[in-house]
Amino acid sequence: MPAKYRLKGVNEMENVILSYFNIESEAYQAMSELKKLSTFDKKIVLSQVALMKKVDGEILLKDGFDTGKRTADDTWKGGLIGGLIGILGGPLGILLGLGVGTVIGASLDADDMEEETSLITSVSSRMQDGDVALLSVVQEETESSYDRVMKPFDVVTIRYNAGMIQEEVNHAREVEKDLQKKAKAKMREKRSEERHRKVAEYKAKIKSEFQELKEKRGSEK
Repeated sequence: MPAKYRLKGVNEMENVILSYFNIESEAYQAMSELKKLSTFDKKIVLSQVALMKKVDGEILLKDGFDTGKRTADDTWKGGLIGGLIGILGGPLGILLGLGVGTVIGASLDADDMEEETSLITSVSSRMQDGDVALLSVVQEETESSYDRVMKPFDVVTIRYNAGMIQEEVNHAREVEKDLQKKAKAKMREKRSEERHRKVAEYKAKIKSEFQELKEKRGSEK
């Protein structure tokens, strides 16, 4: 039975739905079922669905589809999904995921989830290497259509208001730009006396390492 959490501020209209899977093959199967659902269930309109996987510390887009019902272009890589994947797989997403233990996701209970209104922070901190998740942009009259598809699988599902997530993506982009500006400014700073001292130490250390290599090469002749 899947676990399901409903966040504060979420209505029954345009939502971003995030489903974490414990079994990768089930995530692919669920995505296939959602694609079928979009063709006959009038109570739900799926705009975009993406399957994400964390590999070597980076969240990657592995598969997905765009029904064309809610997007102007014909690619599931664009729009809100594209913006989210770009942030999650970028420097900000990686930074947010640093230093998080593998038990963080498992330790979150329902009360924690209700207060966890940031999708980007949630995904970055919860997903560990090898984890998979489905990310969907939907309009739904009732939660039952989507939840019925997820019911057979070992999955945790969280709903977010789509408007809130669009604003979060735009805000995250501004945060990234600000971080990049600060990083560039920091790198352009003139070397302090302390940094000059460290340069001298590193030069001496590297020179010593090369001297050891030359001596070793000489002794092998």
